[in-house]
Amino acid sequence: MSFFEELKRRKVFRVAATYAVVAWILMQIGEVTFPALNIPEWVMSTLVVILLAGFPIAVIFAWIFDKTPQGYIKTDISDTENIGGMNVKADNRPFFLQKRKIFLALGVLAGILIGTYGGSAITSNVDSKSIAVLPFDNYSTAPEDQYFSDGVTEMIIANLAKIKDLKVISRTSVMEYKNTTKKLKDIAKELGVAHILEGSIQRVGDNVRIVGQLINASSDGHIWAESYDGNISELFSMQNDVAIEIAEAMKSELTSDEKERINETLTESTPAYEYYLKGNMFDNAGHYKEKMLSAIQEYERSVALDSNFAEAHAKLGKMHAHLRWYGVDLSNERMLLSKKHIDKAIKLKPDNPVVRAARGVYYYHGYRDYGTAMSDFLYARDLEPSNAQFNLYVGTIYRRLGDYERARNNMEKAFELDPKSLLILQNLQGTIIFLRDYIGANVLGNKDITNQRIIYWNAMSNFYSNGKIDESLDIITNNEFVNTDEIMWGELNLSLFGKKFERGQRILGKIKSNIQSDEVNFFPKDFYLGIINDELGKKSLARENYIKTIDFLNKHLIKDPLDERAYATLGLTYARLGRKDKSLEAIEKLDELLPISKDALFGTMHAKQKGRAFAILGDIENALETIEYLSALSGGYHYGELLNDSYFDSIRDHPRFQSVLENLKPQS
Repeated sequence: MSFFEELKRRKVFRVAATYAVVAWILMQIGEVTFPALNIPEWVMSTLVVILLAGFPIAVIFAWIFDKTPQGYIKTDISDTENIGGMNVKADNRPFFLQKRKIFLALGVLAGILIGTYGGSAITSNVDSKSIAVLPFDNYSTAPEDQYFSDGVTEMIIANLAKIKDLKVISRTSVMEYKNTTKKLKDIAKELGVAHILEGSIQRVGDNVRIVGQLINASSDGHIWAESYDGNISELFSMQNDVAIEIAEAMKSELTSDEKERINETLTESTPAYEYYLKGNMFDNAGHYKEKMLSAIQEYERSVALDSNFAEAHAKLGKMHAHLRWYGVDLSNERMLLSKKHIDKAIKLKPDNPVVRAARGVYYYHGYRDYGTAMSDFLYARDLEPSNAQFNLYVGTIYRRLGDYERARNNMEKAFELDPKSLLILQNLQGTIIFLRDYIGANVLGNKDITNQRIIYWNAMSNFYSNGKIDESLDIITNNEFVNTDEIMWGELNLSLFGKKFERGQRILGKIKSNIQSDEVNFFPKDFYLGIINDELGKKSLARENYIKTIDFLNKHLIKDPLDERAYATLGLTYARLGRKDKSLEAIEKLDELLPISKDALFGTMHAKQKGRAFAILGDIENALETIEYLSALSGGYHYGELLNDSYFDSIRDHPRFQSVLENLKPQS
């Protein structure tokens, strides 16, 4: 008899397989139940060691002994069917009739199911080295010190984000848990992390106490806890110590370079640092004129106290560039101020990721120099891959360069790091819509966070995919933001697409602002009134509206001759007046200022207006060429748009137009 046959005769394989299955089931049960019962982690480790040590013992016993009705006896070494005085017949029945084998198979199946849907339900897709830093409680006597505790929280997050081995949830997503009563396990599940850091800050005069505790989210057990007391001048070292000790407690790989960057002192001036924290508070509040100007004021105070504070100079330069990008101040003087502070920051700390990212914003928002901006953003992101803002910056630049898939990937990474960020969500959702992945966009739109822009994208995604006006209008009007201007501008455009001109007229009367102005659109109310009157047969009134629109746009272009949005609207308005020469002149200027080769996002969106102008001017060949070209690009025309847009009524039955429409129609 061969050795293999002897192993089978002594049932060694059966014992080994049974032992492995039972051990596996025990480990999976332990993984599921131990955290819920707050059983210490060492118990699980001990169980694994015992089970591993027991395996060879079980195999040895299987070789030496055999189980019989009379008990365990030493296995007969002879090749006989007589075991323990009994004749045992080999079981040659099929597998499904052998109880022991059925039990063994069921055991394997149970182990797989428990492993897949049990323990992994807690740990699947959750990085063991992931962490969310909840807003530290402010125990200071002065309520105005709230910015201080929030600022310290933000700096601890920033320090942890410098460690490549960690996944760190960004500030925006954790701030909503300030003063929350939610359980830590629920917070961790919502944010997709394995660990939570919570703590408090108390400031009395120049004395500061920081208390922190690191908690394992699944077991609710404390991994690390510490308190730090010192003078406010020691704040940097306290913040840095917190980050380093947390990294060590989470057993992360902390390189010497990362440790050096964490221990870097931003400024020797405590008041300058406090103004910097206040500036960050306004910077984080959104790109609103008042917030941006307030941030600039605080950063200016900071650099006035410490002219060598590189990060404060960098953020001051960034905010000046923001003012231009968001249309608050389009002057050259504003960009000179931006350059002054960016140059100073680069001179002080040329390799600092905050400084490099700020310079990227300068090139991005100031001059649309996307290639140069990308090199700075990539540098910053590669140094701090857990920084959601850096990932978002990289994604937005890829989108400008026309690489929408890479844009989506980087924005998804940013959203993973900052899952409560409306800014990231609306950028990601818009990008997915531009890729014509309407199902993916709708899934994102059903998240539990929303604002006017998300509602707008939800409605437009529905409209672009199926062209159903009433459905899309229901989405955009059945929400808490229905009476905000942004939603009403969206409702107006959908109404015009659906040829609901009386409804459009009513909406226009409710909108408070006199112009639809955002990153892409620049349409005064008179432009829309002209369309409505035109379509309702009130030609003379429409002409008056168009002339007022042209007068308004020309005055605006005297102040800002490089505003491509105004030329896009001017080209459409002249086309509706039948002024082909003037319309083409505006279109040529639009092409000169922002061709698709320079900006794949806005260039494509503005080029769509060219197609409309050509169509209404009766230039069928140029209209069809534009439609065919843009329909092949991400961010170009959509199925529902071409199906309904009245600009294309005159060419909708053309075979080439119908071919484009068929190609764009989403597959059911």
